[in-house]
Amino acid sequence: MKTTKKIAGLKVAAITVLAALTLGTTLSSCSKKGSSAKADAQKVVKINFSTGSLCHAPVHVAMKLGLFEEELAKIGQKAEYVQVVEGGATLGEMIASGKVDAGYGLYATQLQAIENGLPISFTSGIHTGCTKYYVRPDSNIYSAADLRGKKIGVPGLADSAVMNLKRKLIDVGIGVTAENNEVEFVAYASADLAIALNNGAVDVIGAHDPIATKGEKAYGFRKILDTGTDEKFVQEYCCQQFVTHKLLNENPAGAAAVTRALQKAAAFVEAEPRATAQLQIENNYVAGDLDFNAALLEELFYQPSRSLGKKTFEAAARQLQEAGVLKSSTNIEKFIEDGYIELYGVPDGYIYDKETKTYKEINGSRT
Repeated sequence: MKTTKKIAGLKVAAITVLAALTLGTTLSSCSKKGSSAKADAQKVVKINFSTGSLCHAPVHVAMKLGLFEEELAKIGQKAEYVQVVEGGATLGEMIASGKVDAGYGLYATQLQAIENGLPISFTSGIHTGCTKYYVRPDSNIYSAADLRGKKIGVPGLADSAVMNLKRKLIDVGIGVTAENNEVEFVAYASADLAIALNNGAVDVIGAHDPIATKGEKAYGFRKILDTGTDEKFVQEYCCQQFVTHKLLNENPAGAAAVTRALQKAAAFVEAEPRATAQLQIENNYVAGDLDFNAALLEELFYQPSRSLGKKTFEAAARQLQEAGVLKSSTNIEKFIEDGYIELYGVPDGYIYDKETKTYKEINGSRT
């Protein structure tokens, strides 16, 4: 159903109208050719990428297989790749300065930033899983229910590892609000998390793959929670596609094109995890052993879904407001409406057939 969105104080036209203006057609033809004057002014879509992260496989695939270029070329536009470098400008800073138009990452890490004005909206879920929580093998902690009074090491205090665990702790009756906080989160560099746990500086760590599984193998840690298998998170999309409000307002066709490209890339990863791991290693996107990396990619669920991505966003937003992460004064309905956009011309997802090397659209909501 086509809806009207109001983002960052600007009235965005109904999706069908956006499509007609941007693509230069009538509603009846549903043609995807042509562009509006605003879209003509922005021929290049700047897409963020980073190296060292196995989870960024869809971005790496879309870049190397030319999926971004292919989708954008259909509307007379081009892709430009902007790397987020550790120690350099943060992704949020790059978005705010206009250096990035679209990207991908852990959606929950951005929720507070969005509430505070980060001008992005999500457009599709890309994959589930990738965050795991460990204790030492001799620990008396066996589940989230045992974490009251414990110290938890995480990659950052706004990281999705914190957001996910806070939601789980609410479910088991452990306080995570400012008024009733029964756990302590401590931030470490991702590479130092396993060392901190092994040395006893923390009781638990929450980490993302491949660092999570590498720590498990190196130190014999015991896993107490895995978002890829836990019943609460198993159908939730940890990593999602986003676009900036500037891109949405000035070039919605470009926003749709990069979303389709990343959905296709995710479907490719789901069907071809080993080929994807090899692509990442050969192009110096991710280091490591081919067998190890391929096994981790195969473990994750890379079937993209816009509908389940939105359900994830909505569930997290509501529960994190309850947890005090999002402000009680925030209009949560508007936050969800503005934070997750359904774009004209973007299916619910794709399936990649490796035998025929073709993509099949998935339409309609999935549960």
